[in-house]
Amino acid sequence: MAEVPSDFHDVVCGLLVSSGQVLLVHRTASRLWAPGRWDAPGGHVEGEETDGDALSRELAEELGVTFDAGDARLVGRLTGADYDARVFLLDSWSGEPENRAPHEHDELAWFGEAQLSSLLLADDDLLPIMLHQLRRLNP
Repeated sequence: MAEVPSDFHDVVCGLLVSSGQVLLVHRTASRLWAPGRWDAPGGHVEGEETDGDALSRELAEELGVTFDAGDARLVGRLTGADYDARVFLLDSWSGEPENRAPHEHDELAWFGEAQLSSLLLADDDLLPIMLHQLRRLNP
């Protein structure tokens, strides 16, 4: 198995969808990658964590929500030279999302399909994934 470079980012993120809207976080201006852009909440997979374990930990830390691991469905993948991000859909969870990581995000907000294309996203390839899921859940 090839060794993964230490500057490679193994990431998971969650699309929380409710009432035809998706929850996004706004990355602070001090972030090294994609500062001042909207992104799906999530973060790095640590050590021997599974994607589900990492997603559960990250969403609890960042948003204060919990979910049943079986409810998270892989719906997309974002890749680049130095990252691999798996995108999971969540349409049920416990807790009211709130910004518990103000050093990472300065805002969180719900967006409908009509609003998404005007946002400056951390990764442009996230847009078609979000639109597809919103249309699938709200035909």
